[in-house]
Amino acid sequence: MNISDHKVFVFDLGMVLVSLYRKECVENFRLLGIEDAAAMIGNCSQDGPFGALEYGLISVEKFCDELAVLSSKRISGKDIVDAWNSMIGETPVDLLNMIYRLRHEFGKTVCMLSNVNQPHIDKVMQNHFRQVAGRDIHDYFDALYLSHELHLKKPEPKIFETVGQSIHEKFGFSGKDIIFFDDSRDNVNMAIQYGWDSVVIANTDETMEMLRKMMDSKC
Repeated sequence: MNISDHKVFVFDLGMVLVSLYRKECVENFRLLGIEDAAAMIGNCSQDGPFGALEYGLISVEKFCDELAVLSSKRISGKDIVDAWNSMIGETPVDLLNMIYRLRHEFGKTVCMLSNVNQPHIDKVMQNHFRQVAGRDIHDYFDALYLSHELHLKKPEPKIFETVGQSIHEKFGFSGKDIIFFDDSRDNVNMAIQYGWDSVVIANTDETMEMLRKMMDSKC
């Protein structure tokens, strides 16, 4: 696959650009007395208060209130947000540099499309995408399409329709110009239905390997 084959690169966040530690997160909620967390927390999508937060249907304060009543202990909103954010792992600096090159050296339009929530995106914006001095998330991406802002989630058809239309209106590209990287087969299959080339990615190492091969094939 040659890098020149695509004009728009759309990346999921979790597992594609950032490692996720679901087991550690679930255990931290268990330590807070919330035993039902395992049934509500997934790698690709969430249920219960976690799902409502991911859709942007409730505030972070409401999210904390709803989880606090599930606990057998007296816990604070900060305790809950800290436990929730413990799911977020690392983003390799080498991967950040590849994304940066993709946009600034190769001239690609780079977007994020993620089922995400306010605490998680705040954490990665403040930490992960500031690892390289003088850069923030907007140096890496032309557009951010986030479930809690769109009130839509992958693999719902509407989110791919909405994002595809936005990319066309903002940047002038259509589905055939897009390549999409996601860790969920369901999400990838839905993107394919909208004409996007799509790749299932298991982890950040695979993302780097795929981008490295594409960049090396530029000639």
